[in-house]
Amino acid sequence: MWGEGNKRNKFSIRLGDTDPKLIKKFLEFLVKVCGIKQYKLRFGLQIFSDAPPRRVLKFWLKELKVPSSRFQKVIVTPARSIGTDKKKSQYGVLTVNYCNKKLRNIICGMLEDM
Repeated sequence: MWGEGNKRNKFSIRLGDTDPKLIKKFLEFLVKVCGIKQYKLRFGLQIFSDAPPRRVLKFWLKELKVPSSRFQKVIVTPARSIGTDKKKSQYGVLTVNYCNKKLRNIICGMLEDM
C-alpha cells in the first residue's frame, strides 16, 4: 500500500499534500476515473499556528471550488522553528477523504500492478 498514516483503515481513500495541483489531479482521478460524486468528498486541513486559519481555508476553498461545509474542523499544530519548509506549508496540508472499501481495494490493486 502506498501512503502514510492510513494503512489501518480499510475503508478510507485519502491523500494529503500541500500542492494544490496534486490535490486537483487526485480529485479529477476520483471523479472522472472512479466515478465518485464530488459532493461526497470530504476535506481536512492541518496548519501551523503561525498561519491564519481563515485565510488558509479561503485559499483552499477558492482552489478547489467546493463549499466550506465539506471541510472538517481545521487542525492547528504549534509552529515549528523557521526552516526550509515554511513557504511550502503556508497553506497547510490538505487531506482528501472518501470512504468506500471496494474502491479502496481496487485502487490498492492498481498501485500494486504498477
